[in-house]
Amino acid sequence: MIAIYRKRDNIFDKGETEWRVEDDALVRKSADGIETRFPWNDVVAVHVRANPTMAKRWLHQCIIATHHAQLTIDNSHFVAVSDFEDRSASYSPFMRAALERIAAQAPGTRFEIGAAPTWFWLQVLFMGAGLAALAAVLIYIPLPAPLPLAVIVKLGIIAYMFTLLPRWFRGSWPRHGDVKSAAASLP
Repeated sequence: MIAIYRKRDNIFDKGETEWRVEDDALVRKSADGIETRFPWNDVVAVHVRANPTMAKRWLHQCIIATHHAQLTIDNSHFVAVSDFEDRSASYSPFMRAALERIAAQAPGTRFEIGAAPTWFWLQVLFMGAGLAALAAVLIYIPLPAPLPLAVIVKLGIIAYMFTLLPRWFRGSWPRHGDVKSAAASLP
């Protein structure tokens, strides 16, 4: 079974890089035609995570660590400056096929899902401080409106900010898993 995924990383790439899931290895073929093989039995860890940015709110990455290399494959395709294409439609089946091969040929592989623990807790700390600062600003700076309306508007903004947290926590919570949970976290 061969699954293929193509993408261009940045403006400096001459063309698309092709990734192939073959029976014995993950194969990367550069735009120059140079092929590099990464045997499945060399894989030691896989980290699947959502990593959204301002320009790519849908960005997902899979980091595959082997004995000799670390590969990062994401669902973003560079089109032009500040123009990226979401290639999840071809990325997800490709990554599921890769995860199946890893599970079959490298049974001791460690699967991690979500953000790295240190980075996750730093983000939680930063978000908590940011929400506390926002709450303080909204509480102590008066709005040019009657008092009851101002309080309702301020509390509404704070409540809205808190509604965004559960979705972020679900996607970023660092956890260990297996091939099924890693595949389920793909877009």
